[in-house]
Amino acid sequence: MLLTFLQTINDVDDLEANLVMDLARARRDVFNAEKALADCVVREHEVMANLSKHKSNISKQKLAKADVGIGHMRIAFKKYGFSHHGPGRVCKNHWDAITSWSS
Repeated sequence: MLLTFLQTINDVDDLEANLVMDLARARRDVFNAEKALADCVVREHEVMANLSKHKSNISKQKLAKADVGIGHMRIAFKKYGFSHHGPGRVCKNHWDAITSWSS
């Protein structure tokens, strides 16, 4: 009877040890999954930042092109005596010259 009692204690100890190990493995799996998710979120943010930089560069290029167009318009206004403040009319030849510079 004593041998059976000791075997039962050992079996319970082994079962508890196995359950503790299973719990540790499950927690490790959860931590690994959390790390993988965090890595994906970081990657998503990196890609979003790159997309924002790309859009910013496109906007800068459009602004630079608009600035050049405005510069051409100012030169044409000075050259042909037009003013963007007044209600003057522009003849077709001058208008064609002005618009060809800004395109």
